[in-house]
Formats: sequence, structure tokens, C-alpha cells
Amino acid sequence: MNQVVVAVVVLAYNNYPDTAECLESVVKLAYPSLRIYLVDNGSTDGTADLVSHGFPVVSVIQTGTNLGVAGGFNAGIVPALRDGADYVFILNNDTAVPSDLIDVLVRAALTDPSYGVLMPKVLYYGERDRVWSAGARYRRFPPAIVMRGRNRPNGGPRDVPTDLEYAPSCGLLISRQAFSRAGLFDDGYFFYFDDWDFSVRVREAGLRIRYVPEASFLHKVSRTIGNRGRRPFFWRTWGESGARFYRRFGRPVWFSALANLGYLVIREGLGSSPLGAFYLLQGIVVGFRKPLASPPMLPEGVDLDE
Repeated sequence: MNQVVVAVVVLAYNNYPDTAECLESVVKLAYPSLRIYLVDNGSTDGTADLVSHGFPVVSVIQTGTNLGVAGGFNAGIVPALRDGADYVFILNNDTAVPSDLIDVLVRAALTDPSYGVLMPKVLYYGERDRVWSAGARYRRFPPAIVMRGRNRPNGGPRDVPTDLEYAPSCGLLISRQAFSRAGLFDDGYFFYFDDWDFSVRVREAGLRIRYVPEASFLHKVSRTIGNRGRRPFFWRTWGESGARFYRRFGRPVWFSALANLGYLVIREGLGSSPLGAFYLLQGIVVGFRKPLASPPMLPEGVDLDE
């Protein structure tokens, strides 16, 4: 197990205090064959320089502009694989991890070569006895992809290992084999639905997504997106991402998109944000008009050996 190389890729956009707390926990990970990368996704608060001076063991990658969640993670995943990582642990900067996290996940990964993605239990940072996510599943009515275990007490059914349909990308261990077969995250998504898209492609590639409740970490939940406020940009991006997802995976496309995205617009419109629903609908229209390119594969120069 100690010969399995793991790269931790932390994605940051501003919020340096959160990034520093995250990295303080990451550098204490007990796993021996570990490399740490920080992707500075166009921060304007000096994050890159602060990390370089405060955490010399961390390799800092600067994108120069905000590439979104998918593009930002890809900016760290590709160098990590080039450097020989067998697994990449992607992580949001608004998290804190225990020292044994990677050990537990790698041990689980090595029990079955069909595990392409391994997901820890995610607990709320401020309420460590409450679950934020134990993975996600598709709910037929009302139609939506919903979190498993959301806001439930820690323990009980949330402690049962299982295969997942979907895994949120705030903290995932992903095998080299998964990137080789399924490709990278689709940077056509700026945020939202990028992790659901990747989850589907991993499963379609014949690999499994495994929930490992013995591993867990703390999540402050949507610090970066939340700090933007629910402005028109937020709603339009959400709608555009949803349209992209259901164009690619809807069965059939128009019926699936109408059911799932229609429910989303109605829910928000009848809820707390009628204006948000209007912008959401605008984003959906844009998402259906944009070209739908294939998800990016690993570039040349990255060894695809599995």
C-alpha cells in the first residue's frame, strides 16, 4: 500500500484563511507516498504567494484566471498524473481532513480494482455529528439528483459502505484508471453538474463509485460559490450546467430535460426566489444553444498505463 502514490489536489479561489486551514490539515496526512498540489484558480487575494511562503511542501499551480470547478481541478489533475500519481484526491479548500483519511481510502481502493472513485463521508464543519453527504442518487419524483443522508445524524445507515450513482466532488479519491477510461472533468461546466457528469462517465466506463464511510472529513459547504451571492450569474450558470448535463445524459433528452429542469425552475419560482427562477430559465436556454463538445481526455504525454 505504501508504494501507491497519491496526489492531493486542493482547488482554491480566494478565501485564503479557509485554504490555509485546509492545507494545515492536508500536510498532516499520515500517508507516506503523498504529493500535494494547490490550484490557485485566479485568486485576487494573494493566495498563491501566501501558500508558497506558508506551505513550502505544496506545489502551487496558477491558472491565471478562474476556470471554474471542473477546469480548475483538471489544472491540478494533469500535472499530478504526469508526476506519476496512481490516485488523485481532489479537495475543495473549504474543508478539513483527518490524518488517516488517505490511508483508509487507499486501503479500500486496493480491495477491488473496479473501484474508480472512492468517496468519504462528508460532515458539516460546524456540526460534526450531522452528515452533509453520503453520496447522491437519482430521485424519480420529484425528479432530481439528491444527496444521500443530507442533514441526517452521523452513524446508522450512513455508516454502511455501498456503491453510488453519483459522488459530489468536494473530496474524492479517483484512480488513474478512471481518468484513463472516462477522461477528465468536463470544463464546459463552470460549476454544478460537473461531478454528476463525471460520475456517469465513470460508471459507463465499467468502473464503480464506492462510498467509504470509515473515512470522513469536514466541509464548510459552498464557501466560494456562496460568497458570490445568488446573483444572476449564479442562477444562469446553474441553468446552463443543468441543460448541458441533460443534453448529454437525458433518456430521452427533451423529456428528461423538461421533467428535471422544469421541476427545478418551478421549485425555485414557487419558493424563495421567483427572480432566480427567471435567470435559471435564461441559463437553460443558453445551455441548449451552446455547442456540446465531448469531455476532455488526458493530453498527450500523460502515461495511460492502468
